[in-house]
Amino acid sequence: MHHQFLGLFIDEWASLVAIGGGLGTTIALIMRAVLQPLKQSIDRLDSTINMLGNNSRETNRRVERLEDRFEEHIGDAKVRNQRITALEKEVYKK
Repeated sequence: MHHQFLGLFIDEWASLVAIGGGLGTTIALIMRAVLQPLKQSIDRLDSTINMLGNNSRETNRRVERLEDRFEEHIGDAKVRNQRITALEKEVYKK
């Protein structure tokens, strides 16, 4: 006596399960082969974006420091110009 379920015998069901499992494994391997390089590319892109962001922040810090130094030089130049003007007035008054 053979048992049937939905018109198929147990050995037929076992064959379908084995074929389905094989197909599932094959699909999983194909997806891994396709998706793994994609994941690696995305990881490299993420790393590059992070590096660019870090470089941008460092560049902004450097620019701010240079701007501060430039402002100091402008202040020093104004003081020198005032001293020169004062000296010229003194020299040419006499």
